[in-house]
Amino acid sequence: MKEQDSIRKKLRENYSERAVDHMLNPRNMRRIPKPDGYARATTENGETVEFFLRVSCDTLAECAFQADGCAATLACASAAMELAENKDLNEVLITVTAQRILQALGGLPEGNVHCAHLVAEAFRRAVADGFELKAAPWKKLYRKT
Repeated sequence: MKEQDSIRKKLRENYSERAVDHMLNPRNMRRIPKPDGYARATTENGETVEFFLRVSCDTLAECAFQADGCAATLACASAAMELAENKDLNEVLITVTAQRILQALGGLPEGNVHCAHLVAEAFRRAVADGFELKAAPWKKLYRKT
């Protein structure tokens, strides 16, 4: 417990309590097998985020992510999960933006703002993939994710 408190205190020097909470307790960090929407995005520095979406009746029934990057990338992806929860696919495109992710986290240091943009772009691509699979569901049979 002391170690967790020490880590939290150190992170609080640069990040809001909401951001630290997402860093230490990420929401929906896992894979969804055979997703209805999938996307992966990587920065020049090698930070990677993947989104897995399950759609039911045009509503985002389940969403999850995997991230390989800094703590801010993890926090942004986790915040995106909360923003997207149980939203209509069209609505989620308006809801999960870099600006809204930053607001949900109480902001990030300037050097970490790119993480919100990476996450928002990857999530947008996953939703677009969901729309594409809805139009051509047979493609899901050939997906490798």
